[in-house]
Amino acid sequence: MSQNNFGNGDHNCGYLFINIKKEREKLHLSHSLHGIIFALLGALGQAAGLVLSKYGMGDFNAFAATQIRVISGIVGFVLIFSFLRKWDNIKIAIKNKPVLRRIGAGAFFGPFLVISFSLLAIQQTGVASTIIANVPVLIIPPSVLIFKERVNFRQILGVIITLIVVSIFYL
Repeated sequence: MSQNNFGNGDHNCGYLFINIKKEREKLHLSHSLHGIIFALLGALGQAAGLVLSKYGMGDFNAFAATQIRVISGIVGFVLIFSFLRKWDNIKIAIKNKPVLRRIGAGAFFGPFLVISFSLLAIQQTGVASTIIANVPVLIIPPSVLIFKERVNFRQILGVIITLIVVSIFYL
């Protein structure tokens, strides 16, 4: 087993450690099973998008490649919203100005900056995807400071395991 495969497996174990809890000798998920399944699907989608983007982008400008991804995403959303007949949801969201501002800020940092920098990173280094995979670790401080969420010992231990395993990539 290669060092990268070992690191990826243990990296995911750190996240699983955070989401599984033991109650009366039975294991239970501390979060919704649907949420975890969607998170796994999202992670698979991000991984596939990153690999396909790296392959397709080559030496092409990363910001231009991001524009192509965003335009493709818009086309995909138009098809989904049309098929599911959910355009009323878009109208409701557009009328809610505070929500629209927050979503707009998230879109600026997510699809624009983060994807552009991710594509720049994978052009420059092979370990970019490993570093990018630590987003859940980086979410914890804003969750505590902005949303006043509590972090328990298991979550902190899961983060420590994840950080140790990710450091294996750089030994």
